[in-house]
Amino acid sequence: MHMPDLSRIDTEQLPESLQSLIECVGIENAYRLTYAYGGRPKYIPKHRERTRLIEILPGDALDSLIKRFSGMALEIPKVDHFQRQLRNLQIIEESANGLSRSLLADKYGLSLRQIGNIRRQH
Repeated sequence: MHMPDLSRIDTEQLPESLQSLIECVGIENAYRLTYAYGGRPKYIPKHRERTRLIEILPGDALDSLIKRFSGMALEIPKVDHFQRQLRNLQIIEESANGLSRSLLADKYGLSLRQIGNIRRQH
């Protein structure tokens, strides 16, 4: 798994469920969880020995997750929330560097209208 530069993510623009996950385990660990389990429920056991999450999360992050959500099936948000925001930031940068809407639309597989909306939002 490639870890993107998450320092550019505006967490306030993410869904509340993802914000609370970030608050609990940190942004990089939240990304790892969404990458591995995004869009599916994941049961959080009461004991770390009863889960394979230790393969994804460092011990302290797993302990924090267990402390907050143990015994629950946590609906893990999709990784798309991170990827979309990073893509949009890239589009803004490339637009500022002179790439046309048409070239950006072709490059990212989006419509001209979507490119225009992304540029207007920023």
